[in-house]
Amino acid sequence: MTAERVSIVARKEFTDQITGWRFLVILALFLSLALMGTYTGIEYYQSDLTRYTEDLIAMETADDGPERMMPPVAPPVADIYSSMFKTLVSYGGILALALGFDLVSKEKESRSLKTLLARPVYRDEIINGKALGGVALLALVVGSALLLSTALLLVFSFVPSPDDLWMILTYAGVTLLFLVTFFSIALALSTLCRKSGSALLLAVVVFILLVFLAPYTTAQVGMALMMEKPDPGAYGGDTSSEGYQAEITAYAEQMKVIESAVNLLSPQMAVNTLINGISRSSGATLEDTLGKIWSSIAALTIYPVVFFAIAYTRFLRMDIR
Repeated sequence: MTAERVSIVARKEFTDQITGWRFLVILALFLSLALMGTYTGIEYYQSDLTRYTEDLIAMETADDGPERMMPPVAPPVADIYSSMFKTLVSYGGILALALGFDLVSKEKESRSLKTLLARPVYRDEIINGKALGGVALLALVVGSALLLSTALLLVFSFVPSPDDLWMILTYAGVTLLFLVTFFSIALALSTLCRKSGSALLLAVVVFILLVFLAPYTTAQVGMALMMEKPDPGAYGGDTSSEGYQAEITAYAEQMKVIESAVNLLSPQMAVNTLINGISRSSGATLEDTLGKIWSSIAALTIYPVVFFAIAYTRFLRMDIR
């Protein structure tokens, strides 16, 4: 395998996809979602900004006291991007599946794959090139949504600060990783199924399983097995007692375990947890932040690796006759 031939396949895949009607439809849907999410984020941001202004006026007019020791914190413009990317995540998985469910099966059905393999190019170069081309397309989609959202904010005179920049880029990065997760699933199914229709049907089933059934079932099973929430009445209403604190700490730890399990099994829950964790990380230590989002990072790393490995292995052993 050579990087040059992989890049040639990737460029061909990128060019073929970007000029096709399906990608243009998917891009238009993504940009529409970005506009909706940005508009919703602006509404929430203006509400938070009004509340911040009211709190600031109240603090300045108040006598010396606790109010002056705890000044309100201005809402960051990055919160608008958080809303936009959450909207993309809500529907982005199914669109990423639509982008890759027939990357291999379509070429096998049209017998163009046999013609391609007759050239001086190896199978691993083809599958790696297709994967890189698909990831490049998704990066283009996320970048376009980010540029459109930024342009809309500038129209409304909302300018992100330098402190917001790293959060915005992180939101974009985890959203891209989420889309790559579902794209890798689609690519694997495209190599496993002989027909594109079968791959599409299985992709929809997997989407429903990971987005709806897996998190709901995991949460319900976890809640059924965990301990009951401690009753302050059992400790005479003294919530500061040692016994109550021990019980409530154990209860909170079990809730964290359930949340981590849900994040591991559902990429959509994982990316939402990541975005929320990043947006609330101001003032928190790196250790505390990682403790809350480690399962989300694991899920968005494990899924693409596993499914790309399945697609790679299956493609190398595929019978193309």
